[in-house]
Amino acid sequence: MKQPSDRFSASQTEREATPAADRNTSQNPDLSDIEHFHAVRPSTLAEMNRRCHWFHLEDGDVLIPAGERVDRVFFLLTGELRFPVYTRTGKIVWLPSAHQGSLVNGVALSGDLLVVPYSIEAAGPCTIASIGNRAFLDIVKNDPEALQAIVQMLVERQHALVEHIVELSTLSVRSRVHSELLRLCVEHIDNDGSAVISPIPTHTDLANRIGTHREAVARELSYLQSVGIVLRRAKELYVPDLSRLTDLLSKSDD
Repeated sequence: MKQPSDRFSASQTEREATPAADRNTSQNPDLSDIEHFHAVRPSTLAEMNRRCHWFHLEDGDVLIPAGERVDRVFFLLTGELRFPVYTRTGKIVWLPSAHQGSLVNGVALSGDLLVVPYSIEAAGPCTIASIGNRAFLDIVKNDPEALQAIVQMLVERQHALVEHIVELSTLSVRSRVHSELLRLCVEHIDNDGSAVISPIPTHTDLANRIGTHREAVARELSYLQSVGIVLRRAKELYVPDLSRLTDLLSKSDD
């Protein structure tokens, strides 16, 4: 795992006092691009943008190592962040990923800097906004819409974790493969009902996502390709008809 060299290179005072436009690395990222913030007061968003530190991560860069206390919250503008838990035996268990528009490290808003057992790292290029927890709470405390947006983000994260636990507890490995493929397709569905997963996750990555081993994933993907439900094209996995994959998931654990 790579540690980005400038992850927290500037002091908190420097980061929050410098205008965001001076720190943006590409196309002036803006928190108003996050759907949950569309109803937030413009003045609140302007102050949040001003106080944020903006930076990029590349694939494998670690945002927060496991066991580290960080008094900042993060907003994911683009990309995906994953949450691997490394067990004492060396096994990796992945919690649900965070995607565009997500609040990350929400535990910092509790006031107590809790130690979490997972690390947070980039799954491909990411654009991230970072702001100190106390500064953030001070900005949003008088804006009900901003507070509602944060509550909604935290609730959605909780729902994702519950859904993950239920799938691990109730679905077969085959069904978990189908469910994860559908999840990876969500943001890349075409009008004709097809979808593309790009780049193709490795068998090991898929296995870590759904709590199984790579051999089981390889067997199921081979089967899905043999019946034409998924097709491999260069570095992409093409799903010509998502309804077939959905039907397979709905019937496989009956």
